[in-house]
Formats: sequence, structure tokens, C-alpha cells
Amino acid sequence: MFAKSFPCPYCLSTKFPTSEAVRRHQGQSKKCQQARQRNLQRLIAESQGAASQTLQQDPLPAPFSGPDDMEVDLGVENTPMDGLDAVIEPEEPGSRDSDACPPSRHTTVEDVEDDGEVWVESFPSTKQAGATFGTAQTSFDTIRDNQILQGAEVLGPFESEEEWELAKWLIKNVGHNQTDQFLQLPIDKFLDAIDSLPGGVSWNLERIMLTGDLMDENGKALTDELELWYRDPVECVQELISNPVFREIIKFAPERRYCDAEGSEQRIDEMWTAAWWWKIQEMLPEGATIAPVILSSDKTRLSQFRGDKSAWPVYLTIGNISKDVCREASSHATVLIGYLPVGKFNCFSEKAKQFERYRTFHHCMGVILDSLVKAGKEGCHMDCADGLIRWIWPVVAAYIADYPEQCLVACCMENCCPICKVQPVDRGSHEPAPWRERQETIELLGKNNVGANDADAKTKFTHQGLRPIFPPFWAKLPFTNIFSSFTPDLLHQLHKGVFKDHLVRWCTNLISEREMDARFKSMPPHPGLRHFKNGISGVSQWTGAEHKAMERVFLGIMAGAMPDGHVTQAVRAISDFIFYSSLQSHTTTTLAALGCALDNFHACKDVFVELEARSPGHFNIPKIHAMEHYVDLIQLFGSADGFNTELPERLHIDYAKNAYRASSKKDYIIQMTNWLRRQEAVDRFTLYLDWVRNGRIQANQDQLCYHQLQQAALEVEDETVVMLAPTPGTNQAYRIAKHHPPGLRGIPASIIVTDHGATRFLKTVTSFLRNHGSPITPQPFDGFDLFKRLSFILPVIPKASAKDLKNIVHATPPVPPRGRLLHEPAHLDLALVRTGERNDKTKGTALEGVYIIVLLEATAKN
Repeated sequence: MFAKSFPCPYCLSTKFPTSEAVRRHQGQSKKCQQARQRNLQRLIAESQGAASQTLQQDPLPAPFSGPDDMEVDLGVENTPMDGLDAVIEPEEPGSRDSDACPPSRHTTVEDVEDDGEVWVESFPSTKQAGATFGTAQTSFDTIRDNQILQGAEVLGPFESEEEWELAKWLIKNVGHNQTDQFLQLPIDKFLDAIDSLPGGVSWNLERIMLTGDLMDENGKALTDELELWYRDPVECVQELISNPVFREIIKFAPERRYCDAEGSEQRIDEMWTAAWWWKIQEMLPEGATIAPVILSSDKTRLSQFRGDKSAWPVYLTIGNISKDVCREASSHATVLIGYLPVGKFNCFSEKAKQFERYRTFHHCMGVILDSLVKAGKEGCHMDCADGLIRWIWPVVAAYIADYPEQCLVACCMENCCPICKVQPVDRGSHEPAPWRERQETIELLGKNNVGANDADAKTKFTHQGLRPIFPPFWAKLPFTNIFSSFTPDLLHQLHKGVFKDHLVRWCTNLISEREMDARFKSMPPHPGLRHFKNGISGVSQWTGAEHKAMERVFLGIMAGAMPDGHVTQAVRAISDFIFYSSLQSHTTTTLAALGCALDNFHACKDVFVELEARSPGHFNIPKIHAMEHYVDLIQLFGSADGFNTELPERLHIDYAKNAYRASSKKDYIIQMTNWLRRQEAVDRFTLYLDWVRNGRIQANQDQLCYHQLQQAALEVEDETVVMLAPTPGTNQAYRIAKHHPPGLRGIPASIIVTDHGATRFLKTVTSFLRNHGSPITPQPFDGFDLFKRLSFILPVIPKASAKDLKNIVHATPPVPPRGRLLHEPAHLDLALVRTGERNDKTKGTALEGVYIIVLLEATAKN
């Protein structure tokens, strides 16, 4: 057996055991270092020359001169597929990404290989959506070129891999002050090295001076100064859209997807498959590429036990990146663009204080988003992740926020709907209401601000429940209708609101708290379902995970609890609505079912009033009314899981709470921005080093989903991954424990056959050993170490999340108590496994070729 060696390409006579040793050699050998630098400079010059030639051949478009007042009509309708007689062309293997190629001259419907047959209608080629205008370097290429020109190693300012790993560990695990103190010690001075890493978008500070309505002892108005820390959102969009990590999971043009060739069953999941992108693309000039900007904001507390420290982060991502990636905080596909000031406003009277908070919010958001106004009217040329230049138009498309913040953004009272003009007393009526209009609202706010309201304007202002805020930050944003940009909020509206705060409370009032707890306790345990062995009344604080676990069993809990069947029907309707809303991918059929579930709830809801479970006797509840808009919003922006407020809640940990804990707790915002800058620099440089060592980052949707399963869904300690024989086009694996449980070691085969009912165990193990060339024949007295469970990774299911693709099969005999461990009852699951063997007992049935087994494969392989 020969050991692998790594030669230096500049002195071929020398060989090294690792590639790291080659880099150290080139850093020490002046001759090899100079030769490498000359060679790479030549390659850079050649690539830049090629880019210049391409730019000369493909001139960039002139700025688009659009109207100053761009009213966007986003009326939602189930648009049938245009031109069903278009040519149906299957996507050729190995063909270039359609986003990077010149668009065809006619609309085509493509049959793509995905989960079943999916027909894709590309955007009309006459608009040249996603057109390219030459080549460019990615951000990682730029970092490498700068290192070469400076004569630096791949590790940049760090002398060795160990030094880099130490610096990374300190930045990630030690507080800001402690890190500074350590890095400034004489033995390890590399604070400057960390700060010299390639950085991201820089932070800006704007001081805001407030003049209150209260006077001091000298008769002068009291003042207060606030600090607004923010980053340029256009630069943040450039940072995201040019990141090579997202190269294979980013889209530059809208499309429509269908489940049938006739185009009668539309499929909606990602933002580029929904209506908003398609409609806005039609309004833009030829060659434009939309970057749908998705904003989110949420005020959060920083101090837990004392003090009143708070932060108000504002986040940004773009709809070009797959929602599965954006949902993962570790992907860094959602970036922090600002901290809104959280002041005390003590220079204002109590009556004026609240309205001044509203005005300050809109002023600060206007400052943060100011660069999007020009970029959204003219577009700007950006280098993209695939190394090509596009004419990018960043347009604010969606705003993720909870209900109070939606009302704050929409400039309306909290007893009104921020989307439509429904009256507060009619919110529970299930009657359609017209949506708010952007231009009308701006005019009403403007007239109220200058006191020029006529009788009709005053009536509309009051009727629509508006607040005296002018100008709203979204007034100048082109192509943005803020009222249709509020996305469904699964966490606060459905899981915590409609289900936990209302439905569970009403049902508890009907059957009593004691009976509700007893029913939860009596539910038998089942894999994948949480068993509330102590009931639910004693839980003081619920998370989204507990809400979802309750929803899975609540219909069974309430079945038969009340003689009136309308209660069970209402519970089922709410459960159906929640489950349909949570789908990862929607079709025309599932959206119709979603609307039907809402209709069924409203048909049965009065039973809670009649049985005195709901008081007062109406359903004018904001979160129940919000359900009216789910179908329309999903059609506009894609499935609701891509806009859940769970992500901002998770990002608060990294961008607010951890950053605050790393500060000195005094003047903490500037310290938080500095801490975050270093965190982002370390994360970026880590990805860059992976890119240098492993080459171009490749990922497609199936690989991404499989990677998420491996890294997140099946992250269980003391487990190991076992790969099955690969099937073409699929990734198959299962997980088993690294160590056998003490009570399941050395179990005789006779016990397995008799007690487990595994009558074919010895025959199967013998066949397995023969197929692998072993002459051993297992006997009934031979002992086997068993596993308690086997975790399968299921194939990709479009309507389910990656974390739901874990399928656990249990096979546990009764385990006697041992030490402090309690007795464990038997837990045996059935598994249907498709095999290539013939089975006469299932021939001609749906189970033909399927055997019912219990972890035999894992046991045999051991």
C-alpha cells in the first residue's frame, strides 16, 4: 500500500505528505513563492482580459426611466397557463442554467425531473428576465486575487491552521471584552489579524435629535438624542446575490410550475413560482433581474432578570435564494441591516409619547431603506454568484412581522386589519373586504398631516383606522404595495394564536381543565408524537415545538368529548387549516382545501358561543381574521413556511442576545456591531477556505435537503450513519447507535426468534453472510447485539420539510431495571420494506414485493 504524496508544482523533485505541507513549503521557499505569484498574476490578467472582451460584446443597458409614482396592482387570481399549445421540451441533461443563458424566443413548458412530473412555464423571452451582461469575479475570487497580489498565503494573516482555529474558537465562544484582553496578550497578538480579514458591509451611524413637547425650568423644549445603526441594504443584496455558496440554489427569473401538461394544477412553493414576481417582472424593462427584498423586524428584550435593555433588529434576505436555505440561521442567507433605536422618549408627554415612537420608527426605516429607492427605479449592475453580471432591481416584496408590528408599518390602529379595510366589528364575519390601497392611504395621511382634510377625507381616515404618521417609510419605495406585502405568520397567528390562545382555551372551557389533562395523559405513546404525561395545564411557557406537538393529537383528544358534533368539526377545520398552511409546496388543490377548511370553521364556530365556551359572543379576533388572507398571500409570495416569524425569533439569539451578552452592557449597540462584524468575518473566511480547498461549491435542491437531514434532522448524539447501496438519483442512508444498549447485548438467536417473533431471523442472517463470502452458519445459541431503533432518511417529499423526512423504527424488548435506569416496556414497530424477493403471500396485492420486518437489516449488518 502506497502513501499519497503531494508534489510542489514549482520544484517537482520535492514531495510532501499533505497539501498543507505544500503550502507551508511555498511560504518558506522564496523561489517557489515568486513562481506561484507570477503564475497566478498571469491567470488573473487573462481572466480580466476575457471579462473586458465580454463586456464590450454585451453592453450594459441604460437606466430605466419609470414613473415617479408607481402604483402596483397585485390582484390575485388563478391565472391559467397561457399558450398551452407551446412546445413541450424536456430539459436536456447537462444543459446550462437557463438563468445564465440567453432566453429563448418563445414560451416553453419544460418537463423537469423532480418529485414526479412537473411542467415549467418560463417567463416570456421578449422581456429577457435574468439576462446577463458579461462575466465577473465572485467575492471569493476577489479575496484570493487580493491575497496573491499582496503575496499572502491562503490563510491570510494567520501563520498556521492552528492559529486560525484558535482565533476562530475565541471569536465564536468567548465574550467581546475577554477576547480583546486575550488577543492583546504579548504571547498571542493577532487581534489585528482578525480585524484584517475580508469584511462585509460596513455599519453607519446616524444621530437623531428629538424635540419634545415638554419644557425644562428655563422654558426650553426638552430634547433627546437617539442612535440609528444601519447598513446599506443595496450593498447587503449585492453581498447575498454574489455569494458563491448560493450559486446552485439561486434563481434570477420567475416561472410557473404545473403538475399536469394542461396547466390546470399549478404548483407554488418558492417565491419565483408565485404571482408577485411574475407581475412585477412584466412591469420592468427588458433585461431586468428582480431581487425581491424580504424584510423582517421584531423588538426583543436583551436582559432577562433585571434592567429594561431592548434591541430592535431589522433583517433582510432576498427571494432569489431558496426558502429552505433562508430558513436556516447557519446559512447566513438572512443578514442584519440595522438596529432601530429603542428610546424612552422622556422629552414627550404621555399623550404624545406613543405617536412619536411611531413616527421615529418610520423615519428610521426610511433612512435605512433610502438606497432602495433609486436602485428600485433604475436598477444597478451586480456581480452574481455564478460569475455573471446582471441588471438587478432590488424591490421590497414582503415584510415579516407579528400583528402589532404589521399595524405599525401599515399606519393603522391595532383593532384594524393591516391588509384590508374590514371594519373591526366585521372581522369575524367571513365576508370579503377590499384591500387597502397604497396611493389612497398616502394621500389621506398627507392631507391629515397638513390639516387639509375635507369631510370625505376625514371619514375615510377614521373609517380605515389610520394613525397620524407622515410620511410612512414605504411611500417612496417603487413597485411596493406594503399592504399586500404582509406575509402569513404561522407562529403567532396560527400555532400560538388561533390554536393555543383560542381553540384550546374554548375546548378547555367545555370539558374542564382536569378532563383536558386526563385526555392528554391517556394518549398512548407513539413514535413522532409527544406524550404529555403530565397534561398541559401546568406548562407556564410554550414554544412553537409544543404547539405543533399538541396540534398533532388535539383532534383525537377532542373526539367524542362533547355530544355536539360541531365541536369536533370545528377542531378538525382549524387543524386542517393549520396543516395545509404549513405545507412546503402548494397546488391548486391544496389551496382550495385550505379555503374549504376556513369555510368549515366559520360554519361551525358558533357552537363555542352557544355552549358558552367563548365570551364575548363574537369572533372579531385579529388572528382569526388574518386567516382570510392566507390563500391570496400564498398565491402572491409562495408557501407560508418561507416567511415564518420563527426565523427572526431564532436570529435574535445570534444577532441580539449573544451580541449583547458579549458586550459590557454599557453603550452596548456599538459593541454589538463590532462583535457581529468579527463574527461575520470569521464565518466568511471559513467558507472561503472551504472554497479554496475543495473547489467550487456545488449543491442542488436534493443534495441540500439531504445535507439538512444529515446535519439537522437526524442530529442525535451517539449515532452513526450507515449508507445503503445507492440507487440512481437518490441518496439513502440510515442511522444506528454507536453503542448497543447494555440490556440488548448477547441476545441468543432463539430468544430473537421466539420472543420477537422474527421467525426468519436465522435464515436471513445466514443468507446475508453467504452473500458476503462468510462460511459461518449462525446457530440458535449464538448471541447477537441488538439495536433499539433505526432512523431512515426518506426520499424528498415536496410538501414536507426536510426535518419531517426522518422515519424512526423501534424494536425494543422489555428491558428490566438496571441501577438508576427504570424498567422499559416493549416497543415494537412494523416496517414495510420493499425488496427484490418474491413473496407469494402478497402477490397481486399492493404489498407485493414488500416484507414486514423489525430492524433485521441493522441487526444482520452488525
